[in-house]
Amino acid sequence: MRNLDIELTNRCNAQCTFCPRDQTPDQGFITLEAFRKALERASALEVTPKIHSAGQGEPTLHPQFREILQIVAEFKLDYGFTTNGSLLSEDLARAVLDSTVDHICFSISDLGDDYEEVYALSFDETRANILRFLDMNDAAGKPVRTQVSLVAHDLNREKLEHYQAFWSEAGIDEFCHFEQTNRGGACDIGLYFVGNDRHAAQAQQILQDNALSHVCLVPFVMLFVGWNGQYYLCCNDYRKLSPLGSVFDYSIEEMDVIKKAAFFQEVAPPACKDCDLDTTNVVREVLFEIEAGEASADSLPKKIAELQERQQKFPPFILASDAP
Repeated sequence: MRNLDIELTNRCNAQCTFCPRDQTPDQGFITLEAFRKALERASALEVTPKIHSAGQGEPTLHPQFREILQIVAEFKLDYGFTTNGSLLSEDLARAVLDSTVDHICFSISDLGDDYEEVYALSFDETRANILRFLDMNDAAGKPVRTQVSLVAHDLNREKLEHYQAFWSEAGIDEFCHFEQTNRGGACDIGLYFVGNDRHAAQAQQILQDNALSHVCLVPFVMLFVGWNGQYYLCCNDYRKLSPLGSVFDYSIEEMDVIKKAAFFQEVAPPACKDCDLDTTNVVREVLFEIEAGEASADSLPKKIAELQERQQKFPPFILASDAP
């Protein structure tokens, strides 16, 4: 199943320490016309992807958020959004529960003083908003599936089990665990491969020897439309370095072809050069870690096995090693 992230805005009222907000380009809000066209593009696919609004900002900041919920209802699609919860007033919660929203994901990876340090928001207000939503959802028969997104970062790794227990007891249905990524190179998380080309040829040869494609799966599995109506190569392209065309001009199938062609150009897409999700960079980082004595020699075959298992799950069109 593919996922389509339609970014409502890249503006945010939080200042998460693990989010390179200063790296975001021009900020704004998606138009209702562009949002509708993105849903039309998704509906035209033989298998409709799951639709979600997360992007690089806080969706509930959109001044026409309620109108967006009304448009979603017209398409009868599986739709949800990610929010930090700080703006989820009782009135807005009621609007969500009265809509056809299928799921809501609360991005809240810390509690108490830690939350206020990391997010620069009031934990008491956010907690009250989320707990009220959960109560209202229960009273309505739980029409909305609830999730909490837990991003592992330097300040919370030893506390995540406690945080999950807290929200589980509060009534959250599901949990999504994520490791912090470098957001296409926008965020420095101490990776060795960033900023140089060492081990590139060796990594490419390792992929070839193990019948692995260098084509990254993320652009094809996690489809992304920015607030300006542009398709981007990947949701991890935080600086929006690789715009590929307007949702008004290209279907998702056409964009699949454009994306694949980008991987066979002489120069790699700018969004991939320093990205820790890029397949070649994944192998390169393991080679660097072995070189630094931070990983054992058997780390490489384990990573290769992971990549093989991952690539076996997706269509041949994406994985074909020959250029389109």
